[in-house]
Amino acid sequence: MQAVQTCSVSPAAAENATIRLPNTVGQRKRTPEGSTTDEHQVIPQTRAVDETLLAYCSEALEMDEGGVGVGDAGAGPDSYYGGYEDEKMRQYDPDLLNSFDSNPKRHLNYAARYSRSESLVDEEDAMLSHEAQPWNADLEGGHDPFWDSEDAPPAGVVGTGEQGEVKRFKRQTRINWSGCTVMFAYFGVLCFYLYIRVSKTLDLGQYFWYGIIVLIVEIMGASTTLLYGVNLLLHPVYQPVPRDESGKPMVALAYHVRVLVPCYKESLEILARTCSAALEAVLPEGCTRSVYLCDDGGDSTKRKWVQSKAAEKGCSIYYVSGRKRSPGEMNGKSANLNNCLKMLYPGDRAVPPNELVCIFDADQVANKDFYTKTLPLFDAGDDVGMVLSPQAFYNLNQRADIFNHSNIHFWEYAQHGYDAIGFISCTGTNFLIRANAFKQAGWSPEYTLTEDYMLGMVLKQQKWHCRYVEEYLAVGEAPEQVRNCFQQRSRWCKGHFQIVLSRRYSPMTIRGLSPFMRIMYCSGVWSYIVGAVTTPLFIIIPLLTIWAGIFPIVISWWAALALTIYYIAQSLVLNYSKKWWHPEALWFANISNMILWFTYVKGAWRALTGKFGAGITFKTTIKGAGRLLDSVLGDLWMPGACFVLSLVSLIYGIKELIHGATVVTTLTISVVWIVYSMIPPYLLIHYTWIGRGTTLQFMCRVAFVLSFATSIAAMLLLWAVYPKDYDFGASTKVGLDFYESQMVGTLPPGLSNDVTSYRGDAFTYETGEALLGKGFGDVTGGWCTGDQVGCVKMTQPTAVVTAFLAWSLLAFPDGYNSGGNTAQAQAAVRWGATYLMKLWRPDTAPGVPAGAVNIIYQVGSWSLESQYWGIYEGLDATSMPRPTYNVSTALGASDLAGDMAAAFAASALVLRESDPAFAAQLTTAAVTLYQAAAQVQGSYTSGFTYSCTSYFAKNLIGAKRNQTAAELCPAPQDYEGGTALVAYNSTSFYDDLLWSSAWLWQLTGEQGYYDNGVNVYYSLHLDKEDDLDAQLITDWDNLFWASNVLLANLTSAKLPTEAGSFHQATQSFLKQWVCGSGGTVKYTNKGRAFNPHAPTIGDSLNTAFISAVYATIPSPQIGTDLQFRLNCWSRSQVRYVLGDAGRSLVSGWGKKAPTHVQDKEAACPSVGTLSKTAAVCGVQSLNSTAPNPRTLPGGVVTLAQFTDQLIDDRTLNSSRVGIMNNVGLPTTSAGLNQASGTWEQCLQGYGQFTKNRICSGSW
Repeated sequence: MQAVQTCSVSPAAAENATIRLPNTVGQRKRTPEGSTTDEHQVIPQTRAVDETLLAYCSEALEMDEGGVGVGDAGAGPDSYYGGYEDEKMRQYDPDLLNSFDSNPKRHLNYAARYSRSESLVDEEDAMLSHEAQPWNADLEGGHDPFWDSEDAPPAGVVGTGEQGEVKRFKRQTRINWSGCTVMFAYFGVLCFYLYIRVSKTLDLGQYFWYGIIVLIVEIMGASTTLLYGVNLLLHPVYQPVPRDESGKPMVALAYHVRVLVPCYKESLEILARTCSAALEAVLPEGCTRSVYLCDDGGDSTKRKWVQSKAAEKGCSIYYVSGRKRSPGEMNGKSANLNNCLKMLYPGDRAVPPNELVCIFDADQVANKDFYTKTLPLFDAGDDVGMVLSPQAFYNLNQRADIFNHSNIHFWEYAQHGYDAIGFISCTGTNFLIRANAFKQAGWSPEYTLTEDYMLGMVLKQQKWHCRYVEEYLAVGEAPEQVRNCFQQRSRWCKGHFQIVLSRRYSPMTIRGLSPFMRIMYCSGVWSYIVGAVTTPLFIIIPLLTIWAGIFPIVISWWAALALTIYYIAQSLVLNYSKKWWHPEALWFANISNMILWFTYVKGAWRALTGKFGAGITFKTTIKGAGRLLDSVLGDLWMPGACFVLSLVSLIYGIKELIHGATVVTTLTISVVWIVYSMIPPYLLIHYTWIGRGTTLQFMCRVAFVLSFATSIAAMLLLWAVYPKDYDFGASTKVGLDFYESQMVGTLPPGLSNDVTSYRGDAFTYETGEALLGKGFGDVTGGWCTGDQVGCVKMTQPTAVVTAFLAWSLLAFPDGYNSGGNTAQAQAAVRWGATYLMKLWRPDTAPGVPAGAVNIIYQVGSWSLESQYWGIYEGLDATSMPRPTYNVSTALGASDLAGDMAAAFAASALVLRESDPAFAAQLTTAAVTLYQAAAQVQGSYTSGFTYSCTSYFAKNLIGAKRNQTAAELCPAPQDYEGGTALVAYNSTSFYDDLLWSSAWLWQLTGEQGYYDNGVNVYYSLHLDKEDDLDAQLITDWDNLFWASNVLLANLTSAKLPTEAGSFHQATQSFLKQWVCGSGGTVKYTNKGRAFNPHAPTIGDSLNTAFISAVYATIPSPQIGTDLQFRLNCWSRSQVRYVLGDAGRSLVSGWGKKAPTHVQDKEAACPSVGTLSKTAAVCGVQSLNSTAPNPRTLPGGVVTLAQFTDQLIDDRTLNSSRVGIMNNVGLPTTSAGLNQASGTWEQCLQGYGQFTKNRICSGSW
């Protein structure tokens, strides 16, 4: 028998020494030529046998050719030894053998009989040699500081200094000032962001729970950013490697590196490169190596190649195969490694400190300088147990790395920080480990899918240190098939969960870890949990917004600020880069997580539903059509479904924006959000079915730019379209200021500065019995009616405006008080009521029934007014006569007298506490006028020529069929004496009697007003005037719907059994306005409710006002949800006027306010430039394109067209203002200032499936 040299082994002996086991199933991996080979798992599996023992075993088998193979079942301890002597063993490696056991036959017997038939869990429990302890049990002894625990060297360390003392590793670091700046800035911003989120973005009403869930998930995501950011705080400091005179690195010990290359079914071509590179890499002077190809596949081709390679001079390479697999084996790689390692280093003897184990995956080809860059780091201390190096892949296009195989953020940032803080994160390949540390750790953990993660934690637990070489010293092959990529990440995920969820091996329970290290070792699982939760939620949020109309935060100025700075701060952390091209590589980490989130969900579920990994095994690589089917259905169905649903949602969202969405803010953000979330699934689809070459690289570059562009766009949109937070207290005041601007007569003190700056006393000459006649001595005061009649004072609109203002004070006292507007509103009511009191006198004319009254229905000539364009201050009876127009209730003026009675009653209710004497006068007047109105029932316009659209004209046309409409409805110029009844022709009167009956019932409490008033006039109205109700109008001429709201409130409190009909009528009316049911009311693109029968902005605001009043009624027939929805609708109409139309429609208010309103006082220069008698502001001022020289406060333009576009032109009817058109602004604003809820809550529920949440559900 020939003496065996350094690495030559008898081919026959090596062949006979092979242990053969049935092939196990593994992963398929693409070779450079495109062929596929099998691999036991993503990280190849291995067992190794010491070269000395293997050579010894080979010769023993040569001498006993008929013996039983080493791995054969039932082999006896002496069946293949023959007369072999111990001396034969020592000729191979006497020093190593002496360090073990003097009887080599014991080790052969161990190798032959080694079988892991025991429970893996029980065996690995014994390896750790301790009982499970609480996470902080070791703190009781005063050890284990928070940051790290380095108070004692590892128990298994062997001192190499003089007299055997242990050389301790001293970690050195320096502060990373830029990283610290970024991290501490992020932490501060995070605190601010969370404060804003909690205090200003969760007022979501019934969707508060949704906001809380999203906030919790955000906090989870922030925690992973903080954990990652820890790695940016410090830089590790490396001591220079000693070098000889020629510059070669030197080491303190003559290390013997045992390189284990695990494999299963990889091709020989791949393995030959790996093994050859491991053999050819340069070693520091005095060091040696042995390479072990550990083949779990039992491939004879590989065995023969090793034999041929071993025959080369100086080549120490060995083929190891034939181990038995235990039933239910969890980790074939670890079992393979441990089979070899336990034969290399058997027994309880200490392992020499110069013994190192190096692990290369089957495809990892070492650089020439691998050993010279890694081995010297062990000299830093005898307690340095591991040296890691990063992984690189030759088949990877880093510009198209959608699965993040390059993992730049981990290798160049996370591991860099780990090295500084002493965290050991083993990665399964391209690392070296001291054999004594490996042995103390119980070798490679077999009880988890992620043996590398567990190995690092055990080393840290046992006080070993790890060093990291920040150079790519080996190049491997990344998995390319989608199935392989998903399966690889699934195993990583499940393996982490196995460890953290176990009672015995969890980093929260094992001894020896500091609290900080426990957190760090849990961070991997936490990142999987966060990825499995945040990514689907990130995808779902914009879809819920589009389809269900719900959004998880209140979008406001504060939200925009907080989100913007938080996005910037977080981006600075996650994209912190040392090289200019790293941001793109770091971006792929996010893309990968968004692709793999469902894999993490499945992996976590399997780990959570199993007991310590029960049922989790390695999966067979599916071949052929079955493999494609599994790949498509198993891996791509969820990303594909997300992409399709997102695409459909994107198309719908864009369509809604083009056509004018109800909720622009959240919809716009959601559309941009969807574009961002579609990028990862699209790239996966492209990778799978389109191509992985230049087209994918191009699309990745486009997607990279698009990702950041959409993120920035989303931030900008937050600022551009967030819903403005209107101050309804302020809008109440500006609406009241308008009524001060329309005052005439002797102006009272205390008016708004916006009014007194250009207004003065006017029409103070409207006095004198001789002038006025009929017993009226003074009709000064009141408001210019405005609109088309200018400063003609029409009584009926004045009465209704006064009543509405008083009603709002009764309905919304808190709304006025909180805005500080109560006194101004009461003053407006007093001004209107005082003027109205001047307009009626008892009619004492001969033949007139007792109780009749004479009422002035108009002051000022419309004919003269229409010919004048100028200010009113300085005019007199000569330059502008002010005739009065009156009517007696004896002729039938139920509408006029009824509206005045209602105004007096409502005003008395408001003023009876602050001015009881005046309230008593108003009460008397209300009763008197109500009786007069009921005495002779009719319309005060019946004595005049009717307008062609009036109710009475239509009746006359029907009665006199031989006459044409033209004969009955003369043109406006035929109206006598300047009357404005062509513009203010009353079309009904039973609704006015109903309105006044209700107010008198509320004022006096007398049941007769209900029994003989409300009941009677309600029925008469429905019988005689119900055709008007279908037009859904609420204004000075149509008070039926307002009466229903008032009566719903009164009967709910006084006669609950009779309240139902009023509630039913009111809700039917409001539903037609709010929801557009019935086809009368339509909505503009920006949300204005438009009624063609009442087309002005004021008509919409009047309905918004009575909707807000109805929402305050405490009745079981109005649920809180309906109250909320009605307030939301009222809010939408007021917001539209204040600015949501794209501009303000209120002069003197907000952005792009109208500056050309048709108001003579505002359109003319200041008083001081005019002669008191010269009405010479002139028509040139009317036709001027210049803005009004004075700002009219609070004037709501009529805009009586179905459009959102206001043409700000003084000559157009759309720029008119008037007291009836304006009353809905201050009254509704006061109601909204009192109402609970926010606009952001109202925005919830506008989606494809809930087009208008206000209209969903029952009414």
